Parts: sequence; structure tokens; C-alpha cells
Amino acid sequence: MEISKLAKFFTKRPDLYNQHREKYSQLAPYSLLSINPPIFFIRNDLHERLIFSSLEIVFEYLKDQTAYFLCNWLWNMEEPEQAHEQKEIENHHIRKYPHHKFIYLCNTEGQRENFEQEGLNAIFFSNNALIDTKIFQPIDAIHKQFDAVYDAKFSSFKRHYLAREIDSLAFVYYYDPVNDQDCFEEIKCLFPHAHFFNAEMSTSYRLLTPSEVNQCLNACKVGLCLSSVEGAMYASIQYLLSGLPVVSTRSKGGRDVFFDEEYALIVDDSPDAVKEGVEEMIRRNISPHTIRAKVLNKVKEHRINLINSIQNIYDLEGINCDFSTEWNRVFFHKLFMLQKPESGIEQLELRAK
Repeated sequence: MEISKLAKFFTKRPDLYNQHREKYSQLAPYSLLSINPPIFFIRNDLHERLIFSSLEIVFEYLKDQTAYFLCNWLWNMEEPEQAHEQKEIENHHIRKYPHHKFIYLCNTEGQRENFEQEGLNAIFFSNNALIDTKIFQPIDAIHKQFDAVYDAKFSSFKRHYLAREIDSLAFVYYYDPVNDQDCFEEIKCLFPHAHFFNAEMSTSYRLLTPSEVNQCLNACKVGLCLSSVEGAMYASIQYLLSGLPVVSTRSKGGRDVFFDEEYALIVDDSPDAVKEGVEEMIRRNISPHTIRAKVLNKVKEHRINLINSIQNIYDLEGINCDFSTEWNRVFFHKLFMLQKPESGIEQLELRAK
């Protein structure tokens, strides 16, 4: 049997394997969009240096090849010093892997401008456009039982307390019992009459599937966005695609990219303002299907930006293919997959045969 390229690679570089074998067992947030040329989508967070480190085996495997890496963030990256730091990370990488190229998918125009000022290749593309629009949509048969819903991790930066004046309130949430217990207990005390969707079918916390989240959202009239800083906030576009208008505080990170003054209201950072905002959006009584249709148009624009960016790579590399015809095959919900770094190499080898 022929030894795979990956096995040969390990044979040639046992030092690299031994040095980083603990990293190899770690899962990294990436997906492979193209084999020829290799194009990876990488989802970063505040610890991008660790993510880059976890993918070192992929970088090393592609050391002598032209490879492209599309990098996207879940957190606010609008500060100039963040762009400067990313430039340093890229410079360090390129010194070691001169054939590698990076494209930065920026959740806001401000982030794109800062990145371009640092000489980085950046496009305006919100990661909210990677939500599977077929999952989140209005369900007319479901009764609107709650005035407002907040789909948010039970963590202090989400500022749940700003919803305390809303009488009819429900929560969809992510809960880490190790790190979020204190916040969870505080929220339960602050909202004794709220409905907790995740515990609806169980006596303890249960992570809901995307389809279940869509059903929960459809039982509510307005979606809440109450943090002051985060990323594009997947929940914000899930509300909109499900047909819910949004009440949001002012924020950094890009969740307002898909907002429109018709169906999204920006209010002050106070419980009274949030309550009044919810009441106002309920009075407007906007058709869920109208909200969804307008948001779908915005999503389409962002996806075209991404598809054109990848097509530019194809054209530059002389690949006679239309990437737009490959999009439906490549795309999946959030383009997010936690997988071992070796899996990317195995995919390259398998598809190249």
C-alpha cells in the first residue's frame, strides 16, 4: 500500500510531530473551501495566535505551496492596534511560509479600513452572512407567546439586566456550568418569571439545535441585543431571518450591519429604554416575511463579496472554474467545523487523488 503524503511528512519531520503532538489532538475552527489552490476558511477569536499555532502542521505541510487563508473573527476587531497586531502576526508567518497568502474577512467597514491601512488584504464581509438561511425563517403556525427573547450566553458582557423591565420575556442561552454558574444564578433571581427555553424539555440545561432555536424565536415578538461590545452576534441575524424585529443597544463589533431603521431600533443602555423599544417594535407590527426578505438581500450582497474574492484567487492562479457554481457544495451552516489539523491534510490528499 502506498504511504500517504501525511505519513511521509511525519516520517521526515518526527521532531515537529513530537514537539507539537499535544497540539495535534486539539480541534481547530477551520474548513477547506478549495483543493486547487488550497483555500482555507479560519474562524478566529481573541486567541488567534493559539489558533494559528494549532494549525502549524497544516502550514508546514503546505510550506512550499501557494495556499490561501481566509480569516474571520467572532469578536470586535475595530481598534487600530488590533489591525497592527494582525500585521505583525502575518509578517511573522510569511517570513516562515512565504508562499502563503491571507485575506481578512472584516465584520465592519471600520475594521476593513484599519486593516487596509496596515497593508493587509481585507474585504468587508460579515460572518453573519454564513448563517444557513434555510434554517431560520418565520413559522406562521406558531403563536407569539412572549414579547421579547434574548438569545445570549449567560455571561456578564451580555448585560441581561437591561431586560429586567420586560414582563413577558424568554431566554435562549448557552450555559457553561463551570464558568457561568454565578451569572446563571443571578439571572434566575433577576428574572423569576422569565421563560427558559433550554430547560423547557428537561430539568437541566440542554443545548438546542439550530432548528429548535428557530422554533423558539418564532414564539416571540422581538429579539434583544444588549451587549456593548462583541462580534457580529449570530443571534442578531437569526432573529431577523426568523422574522423578528430587533431592539439593540449601541454596540461595537458589527451586529448592526444587517439592521434597518424599519425593523431594528437602537436604544439607550437602560432597562426602561429597552422596554419602551420592545413596545414600539410590537406596535409597528411588521410582517415577519418583510423583515426576512430585506435581510436576505443584504446577506446576498455579502456572499457575493466572498464568492468574488475566491473567484479572484481562481483567476490569479489560472483555475478555469466558476466558484459561484461550487458555492452550494462548499457552503454549510456558519462554515464552522471543529476538526483536527491533520484532517485538512487528509482532505487535500483524498480529493487530489
